Amino acid sequence: MGNWFEQHPRKTLLLFLALIFFSAAFITEKVLAWQSPTKKSGVKRCIRLREEEPLFIGKFTPTEEDLRLADSLVKKEYPFRTDRDGYILPARVHEQPDLCLVFLGGSTTACYYVDEEKRFPYLAGRLLEAETKLRVNSYNSGVGGNYSLHSLDILLNKVIPMKPDMVVMMHNINDLAVLMYAGSYWSQDFKKGKTSPLMEFQPMAVNFRQLPDYFFPHLSQALKSLEKGLRRTLRPKQARAPDDELREIRGKKIRLDRDHLLKEFKMNQQTFINICRARKITPVLMTMASRLTATPDPLVSRLTKGLEKDHGLVYQEYREIFQLFNQAIRLLAQENRVLLIDLAQAVPPDKEYIYDLVHFTNRGSGYAAGVIKEGLKPHLPALKGGRN
Repeated sequence: MGNWFEQHPRKTLLLFLALIFFSAAFITEKVLAWQSPTKKSGVKRCIRLREEEPLFIGKFTPTEEDLRLADSLVKKEYPFRTDRDGYILPARVHEQPDLCLVFLGGSTTACYYVDEEKRFPYLAGRLLEAETKLRVNSYNSGVGGNYSLHSLDILLNKVIPMKPDMVVMMHNINDLAVLMYAGSYWSQDFKKGKTSPLMEFQPMAVNFRQLPDYFFPHLSQALKSLEKGLRRTLRPKQARAPDDELREIRGKKIRLDRDHLLKEFKMNQQTFINICRARKITPVLMTMASRLTATPDPLVSRLTKGLEKDHGLVYQEYREIFQLFNQAIRLLAQENRVLLIDLAQAVPPDKEYIYDLVHFTNRGSGYAAGVIKEGLKPHLPALKGGRN
């Protein structure tokens, strides 16, 4: 008996011809690239649409780290579902609504650790419907980590085609974080570039890496979780905290340029107003509630003590700039004659309503929904019957 090549002459010939073909193609490509004045990198760029995964069905349970950073967060399973467009369910209650609302924001709008029907974007719609007898659809487009630039992207590419009557936007603390740490909404360094609006990739490499996620999504997620757990286990004990997305700037002192921060934040808020009005949508600005009181309670004091240690930023300075962001929202609403929902003034700053610095409990979310309902209700008669 001969070797494999002798036993399979046809396959050997095909392999030999394939080798010749690819070798010739490779050499030809190199020669053409050397002769051509055009140089191609193969790198492509796109705009990153930061939305919740469409058609997601699952449950979120607070981790031990989540509970360590809160004092009134209930440890249980919180169902979480999204529709075909990545909006958090429940959402589209009526096929032919009289009123369509969309809420834009970060995790404080998404309300991950709030029961499904108590998340304020959905509940506000139900309260309005009960009092006005209008058929109301209310969409929650909140995404954890999003700041106002992401919401503008979502507004342009996902919300406008829905032709909503009103769009409500609430941003503060995430904008403050990116502007304090990175100085710009377009930074590629903040959170390792995961929140940058521009995404650079090599198409073939991306497609191959995504194959496991597409064909074996649950197995892929389980393996990623296992890998993450093993990495933490193998680290030294003092380094077993959750991954620090801001480790590049730990220890760096922050020069708090209030004028720059406020200017950047206000421009995005103004852009939101202008886009909505250009598209015949009623814009609504909303301030962010918090537990950042003049005298911090024990949890708030513990959560913010790292600001001074790591960045030289004392608590009162941080509280002041957070309040200035909320005040900028109020002033822009007044200057542009835009409806304002002032949750920062309305929601009590204690743990019954907010379980950490800014995230609502069930009770807090329900309270916020009531405030929103009262704020929007007087402005609805002019919108009735205006659906396209």
